[in-house]
Amino acid sequence: MANPSLSKSLYAVLFIVFLLSGVEAKECNEGLPWVTTECEGEEPGGQCWNECQNRHGLSVKASRRDSVALPTQICWCSWPC
Repeated sequence: MANPSLSKSLYAVLFIVFLLSGVEAKECNEGLPWVTTECEGEEPGGQCWNECQNRHGLSVKASRRDSVALPTQICWCSWPC
């Protein structure tokens, strides 16, 4: 039978490795120029948030970015890859 303290130590090590692996997570981005970017203070409007969540899930962050090609700001989605 396995030693209970060894099992707990193994789980603790695996948990720490899991946490540290998240620190190195890469961030992916996508601009959505067709989405209207009304602002609510500093945050993008609900349409930008909804479109980002529909495309990339609930862990996405939505923001507004200046567009080089367009004279307006675009909806910008960022999520962990």
